[in-house]
Amino acid sequence: MGFDYQRAVMLQRILSERVLAELDSFPRIDPSRIRSVAGVDASYRGGVQVGSAVFMDYRAKMLLAYTCLASKPPIPYVPGLLAFREAPVYIKALHRLPAKPDIILVDGHGLSHPRAFGIATHIGLVLNTPSIGVAKKPLYGEVEEVNGRKLVRAHGRIVGEVVETSQGSEIYVSIGYLIRLEDAVEVVRHLMEPGLKLPLPIHLADNYSRSKCIKELRL
Repeated sequence: MGFDYQRAVMLQRILSERVLAELDSFPRIDPSRIRSVAGVDASYRGGVQVGSAVFMDYRAKMLLAYTCLASKPPIPYVPGLLAFREAPVYIKALHRLPAKPDIILVDGHGLSHPRAFGIATHIGLVLNTPSIGVAKKPLYGEVEEVNGRKLVRAHGRIVGEVVETSQGSEIYVSIGYLIRLEDAVEVVRHLMEPGLKLPLPIHLADNYSRSKCIKELRL
């Protein structure tokens, strides 16, 4: 049976209503209590999807473990439905980590999505784990300047923020699941390193999916 695109869109709309209804009750996260974080990303090689998840000590920003997984993409790339293409390999890779991370960082968007259900929200909800979307380009929403901050409004809510990196470029941080925007931004800022365009966990996951994983999986 083929992939039902209309059903996928409907599912996103139904689940996003639930997430948006819970948004104000998402707990604050005390940074001093964050012990571990994970980052996920994927690359493609000869029609094969290569996913990587890295597991890091949050305070020391030290790599503790990583996993690699190769699979056939379940569907082609469809704007707005990236989660159905890449979330399965990310979730499997995350399950292979030695422990459950306190927060997951995803290369992509969360609530700043046309149906308020981007890949970061999708993964966070499936795993019931705080998640953050981080992207180099905007996807959906209007940017508003408020007290020197560039906030992203979508679906009548503030769901993201534009954060400037040390290089002077901008990244788009959005709420995934079970985290407040202020805490998401603080986590991302802590995990940025000079010269990087994305937080360290995502940067490493991206690099590993393009090099280490390809060698280890003999692709």
